[in-house]
Amino acid sequence: MTRALIRPEKCGECQPCEVQRQCAMKAVFREDPNEQPWVDFYRCSGCLKCKAFCPNDAIEAIRHPCDGRARMGW
Repeated sequence: MTRALIRPEKCGECQPCEVQRQCAMKAVFREDPNEQPWVDFYRCSGCLKCKAFCPNDAIEAIRHPCDGRARMGW
């Protein structure tokens, strides 16, 4: 299973965050407007369209295998 991850060292903390604004699954959140955004793995579909929206190239694809019992270990 593939999910998007925002690399904090690359994130420019854009205001507004295009990744957060454009995510069709509404998987990108900010606890506070001044904090870096993060991806909710349970909402993220793994489409990785967000990579095209990030001007800082801060989105990385991560892969996590199924545990063999049809459950993800996120």
